Amino acid sequence: MSSDRYNAIFTNPQVESEIRDFEEWLNKYGEHLLAYEPSKIVVRTAWVVRIALDEAYRSFPGEEKELREYVASYMREKLLQHNVPVEAITRGDIHGTRQDVVEVLKTIFPNLSQTQRPSLPVILREEEEKKTHKPIPVPPTPRRELYLSKYIYAWIATLLISAILILLLTRI
Repeated sequence: MSSDRYNAIFTNPQVESEIRDFEEWLNKYGEHLLAYEPSKIVVRTAWVVRIALDEAYRSFPGEEKELREYVASYMREKLLQHNVPVEAITRGDIHGTRQDVVEVLKTIFPNLSQTQRPSLPVILREEEEKKTHKPIPVPPTPRRELYLSKYIYAWIATLLISAILILLLTRI
């Protein structure tokens, strides 16, 4: 009986729009994401879950636990309809995600855990190692003799032409 009441959550225009966008996204990129980036499915699902929970909490205050269960079952069903093997998704970036959304995500994806991200000191150490192992490419410097010789030849040619002109003009 309560699940019929909770259907109102997904008829809200904003939630309905998010669900429609989510399904279009899954239709368009689902196979690629499952093969190469399943963690993006977790992130996108978390967004839709958060929107649905916000609407659910506004519409049905005081029924948070039931609402989380309902949203989890609804989203799990949507994912299964689009052939997303929810048990196979094991990693996702849930760091910084609201606790109620994480709870729903872990219900949808039972084997989900946080993607390991290196700490800042590790990242800085790796960057420093890259700098020490790989020399900075320096563009080759042009040879100065070539530039100087060009000017010397031009100067000599100017002197010769000037001398010839002076000789020719003084004989007339």
